[in-house]
Formats: sequence, structure tokens, C-alpha cells
Amino acid sequence: MKTKSIFAIAILALAATFTSCKKDKENPTITVETPAEHADTKWGETVHVNATFSDDRDLASYHVTVVDAATNGEHIHSFGFMEHGDISGTSYDFHSHFDVPTDAPEMAWISFEVTDAEGKVTELTWMQHFSE
Repeated sequence: MKTKSIFAIAILALAATFTSCKKDKENPTITVETPAEHADTKWGETVHVNATFSDDRDLASYHVTVVDAATNGEHIHSFGFMEHGDISGTSYDFHSHFDVPTDAPEMAWISFEVTDAEGKVTELTWMQHFSE
């Protein structure tokens, strides 16, 4: 009887160990609702950015900015748009906007970077076009 009790306790301990050590296997996801990719916006107009950041376990932070397609992703300061923050939970709805300056390049990217609580990072660039 004593052997059966020890065996049962060992089995329960093993089961608890395997169920409590779930690893974060997924990178965070980024779903952009607006603007549409390759949208054409006139200089001087406002671009509304709506996206959802998700993770199977827990989110940690985000960074969203406008970067120059011609310089391999350098931040374009004339847009005045750089959003970042700490977040938590498994889903976060991002809402922001920026005005397109009259000296904006004809093409740029909205750059998204989301990090989860385990340090996994997902990056996404969303091409945009600007004109008169």
C-alpha cells in the first residue's frame, strides 16, 4: 500500500511539472486594419493607423513609426510619428494617426515591432504611397 501511495504521488508531481511549464511557442502577431497596404494618401491628409497585436501568452511592448523605404528603414522625422509603449494581456488594439507632410517621400513604410513577455519579436512593414 505504501508503494502505491509513493507511486501515485510521483505521478501527480510529474503531471504538475509538465502542465505548469508551458513554454511560449508562438511569436506575437500583428494584424493591420487600416490603412490598406499600398494605400495612396495625399500630402497634407491624415493617415489613421488601426492594428491588433496578439500573443498566445502575454504581450510586453510595441513600437510603431514611419520609416523611409529608400534608406532601408530609417525613421522619417518630418512625419512626427513614433509611438511606443508597454502592454500586457494577450491582445492589444492600437489606434493612432499621423499627418502626411507636404515634403513626404512618394513611398514610405509604417513599421510595426511587437515584443511578447518571453522576448520574442515580430516586425512588419506596411508600404504606403504619398502624392499631391
